[in-house]
Amino acid sequence: MKTIKASGIVLAGLVTLGTAVNASAEELAIAIHVEPSHAMFKVGERLKQSIEEQTDGEYSVTLLGTEVGGERDHLEGASYGEYAIALGGSMPMTLYAEKFAAADLPFVYGSSDEAREVYRGESGDLLNEQLIANGNIRLVGLSARNPRNLTSNFPVKTPEDIEGVRMRVPEIAPWIKIWEQTGALPSPIAWPEVYTSLQTGVIEMQENPVDLIHAGKLYEVQDYINRTEHVYSFFHWLMNEDFYQGLSEEDREIILGAIEEATSWGDEMVANGEEEMYAKLKDEGMEVVEPDVAAFRSAAEPAIREIANGYHPSVRDYVLSLIE
Repeated sequence: MKTIKASGIVLAGLVTLGTAVNASAEELAIAIHVEPSHAMFKVGERLKQSIEEQTDGEYSVTLLGTEVGGERDHLEGASYGEYAIALGGSMPMTLYAEKFAAADLPFVYGSSDEAREVYRGESGDLLNEQLIANGNIRLVGLSARNPRNLTSNFPVKTPEDIEGVRMRVPEIAPWIKIWEQTGALPSPIAWPEVYTSLQTGVIEMQENPVDLIHAGKLYEVQDYINRTEHVYSFFHWLMNEDFYQGLSEEDREIILGAIEEATSWGDEMVANGEEEMYAKLKDEGMEVVEPDVAAFRSAAEPAIREIANGYHPSVRDYVLSLIE
């Protein structure tokens, strides 16, 4: 029967990195910072099943969620070796590979495939070098997210429609700069406070993927979903580098193959669920607007160019090629 071998790495979240680990340990901990109902947790469940089946049940995968902390806790745990694999959103890029954190830049990409190019070829190799050098973690899989859209209580068709309008954005500096460039008044507000802030008029707009718009019941405080699709971002599956290097070639092939299959399955699930989410939002009374996205891209271009100049040249050149 097949076993997974590792040297000097903690395979369950119960032992510190400095503790000796049995070479044929059967436990592998995966930290996932979303709730069990989330699509990414379902991907984790499929990954667990795949690894265990391919190792004839001799290798056991433990899924750990928010009970062991949030995203940053999980990333640091994977960095130190507390977890073999951790899920990250945009945070691992900004923490460990900032000069390559361009895949979620607003109004640059027209699809997830275009955004995914940042992780391929030379820029992908260099990106992983940074993750390994700065975080002792390696990118081993990407999961696509639904694109982000703007919601409001009035239809938004052009940048003129958001001129001077108070808008919630996450606390991501490039996003704030780009929305300021397009004319909005961006305000970083924590997600749990968004509903109340919209309800009380502290802000008038916000932007998020359709699944979060529905889950947050924003249809109760916003009338329009404006299909700007301005950000195509990913969840990142990251593996502790010591664990990766300690695997035999055959064992590594099993795990990486399982990750590739699970993430592909998850991408299809997310893509198929997007239109269903739009239908649900319509049923709740929201109206879908098709804005002039080209006008927004044009308005955002000066800020995008300024931001791109701070990236690694391989990423900078790719970003600029998409807006010229």
